[in-house]
Amino acid sequence: MRLTFSNARVWRYVMAGIGKFIESGLIIINHEGLAFRAIDPSRVSLIEMHIPKESFEVFELEDELKAAINVEELGKILRSSEKDDKISLNLMENTLGIEFERKGVTREFIIPLQTGSEAEVIPELKLELNNRFKVVGHSLYEGITSIEDLGDVLTIKALDDGLSLTVKSDIGEAEVLLNTSSGALLDKEVAEPNVEVSYGIEYFKYVKLAMRISEELDLLLGPEMPCKLIFNLPQGAKMNYYVAPRIE
Repeated sequence: MRLTFSNARVWRYVMAGIGKFIESGLIIINHEGLAFRAIDPSRVSLIEMHIPKESFEVFELEDELKAAINVEELGKILRSSEKDDKISLNLMENTLGIEFERKGVTREFIIPLQTGSEAEVIPELKLELNNRFKVVGHSLYEGITSIEDLGDVLTIKALDDGLSLTVKSDIGEAEVLLNTSSGALLDKEVAEPNVEVSYGIEYFKYVKLAMRISEELDLLLGPEMPCKLIFNLPQGAKMNYYVAPRIE
């Protein structure tokens, strides 16, 4: 098996970020493309990513692969890459070779895989979230970055004209507004207005680089429900990210 992706940017920004809080994940490669699913040890967040076959420069596959992979180690490797590296994945028995190529220089790393019954089964998550906001990815990135160090709890509220992101601490309160008039909010569908839910802000910090490279993303919200982010990433990649609400 050999898969070549023309640019390491998606892998570097997404996988290197989640490798900071997720220990292991399930990688599935079949004739539709590459899928990755993982849940963090505290069961607060779940991630699903898919890269279609058409996004790869080279897609050579004989049999479907389903294996568990150490995300922390993978993240360390990907953080050593540059955004314009070409990345190749090579399956060698129970190991995965990761190869970076740039300007004629090749760097290769090898990490073990757990196949068969050892590969963790991560259940699919289906939720009814009736409030949907289409947000400019970079605007959400800037919003999270501007308030991430001011408190541990992020409160997201659905407003008539957009979204409110609020962080409170002992020294005060910070709020970011994303609305259509500023251009940060592209569209919205609000079936349950005035929904307000709190989450651990660290789970949004981990994926903020994915926000940065997403032209747009959907944020789905429901009363006392997990928040769902749907990322439209470069080169046809898609990612769903769920964060469970905080329980006081």
